[in-house]
Amino acid sequence: MRSWLATSAAALLVIGVTAILLSAVQPPAWIMLLLGSMALAALYIFVRLYSRYDPLDPRFGSCIPPMTRPRDE
Repeated sequence: MRSWLATSAAALLVIGVTAILLSAVQPPAWIMLLLGSMALAALYIFVRLYSRYDPLDPRFGSCIPPMTRPRDE
C-alpha cells in the first residue's frame, strides 16, 4: 500500500510540475500535440496493464466469436 501511495504521489508531482512548466513556457502547438499524444498512449498502456478486463473473455460480452477447430475425420 505504501509503495502504491508513493508511486501515485510521485506521478502526480511529475504531472503537476510538467503542467506548470508547459503553461509557463508555452511551446509551439505541435510540441503540445506530440506531448499530449504521448501522455494518452502512456495512460492507455498503464490502464491496460493494471486492468482485469480481457476482451476475449465471454463474461465481458465479447463480440468476437470463439475459434472453432476443424474436426479430424
